[in-house]
Amino acid sequence: MANKKFDILKLLSKEKIVEILERIGKEPLTKTGHGFEIYGNTSIKEAAEKSTLDYTNKYRTKPAIGILSVVLAANRNYNKVVEPNLKKIEAEKPNLKRLDQLSNFIIEKTQDEFYTFWGHKDEKKYNTLKNILAAIEKLRKKYPNAENDFALMNKWATDADLLNYNDDLIGKIPNIGIATFQHLRMVFGVDTIKPDQRVKEVLDYEFNLPRLSNLNVIRAVEQIAYITNSKVITIDQILVKYGSSHYNQSTKRLSIKEIAKRLKEENVSHEIISKATSLSIGQIDRIEI
Repeated sequence: MANKKFDILKLLSKEKIVEILERIGKEPLTKTGHGFEIYGNTSIKEAAEKSTLDYTNKYRTKPAIGILSVVLAANRNYNKVVEPNLKKIEAEKPNLKRLDQLSNFIIEKTQDEFYTFWGHKDEKKYNTLKNILAAIEKLRKKYPNAENDFALMNKWATDADLLNYNDDLIGKIPNIGIATFQHLRMVFGVDTIKPDQRVKEVLDYEFNLPRLSNLNVIRAVEQIAYITNSKVITIDQILVKYGSSHYNQSTKRLSIKEIAKRLKEENVSHEIISKATSLSIGQIDRIEI
């Protein structure tokens, strides 16, 4: 559980949270949006609800692909980099399913050969992958009764202590930050969120919750899920899909907060800005220029 000192209701009313979530949920998933190729021209909310149901399906039968997807996704554009490489990997190695198969494959290949295979020439990621697989071998001793790789990783993910993730067998691996730690837990069946840049941007621009720590980002999304009677992962997916769809440099679309900021810089009255953006006077007051 994330930091309990953070309370979103001290900053936003339940009604406002519901209103914001409904507004962004009605927006369309665009071609730059996470999952557009799968869900197509639909609303953010509908795509998020479908992806909630789909999130772990493949990884239950192909946990090796789940591990690869998480390591590849760290600090990379999913649509442009991660998804194409995962498709290539599955096309070349359709029977790559188990974690021991992945470990053996890495042993059999030179580093450069593996780079070609997974479409990524990044020594840090390569070492991170190998270290995760080594840690998983230790987890097998900790959870000897796990019936398969997914069950093993789900047991780890369920038991993992977020507040002390640096002491975790996987969390203490170099280059494993909270976002990657959380992503792994999501992939292996835990209802939680990954505090990545997209989530932070939407919390900032749409909910006016800037500069939250990773733990408070997690807590904020947990509270939004509780308030709206949703799964945490569904809220995560709404925020990720909205951010990747509508904070797109190529379209030059500005967020509501950025528009308000620019109007504020031009000394437009807060009342007019509020009418134009639907932000409250208090939210506008807190925007720094």
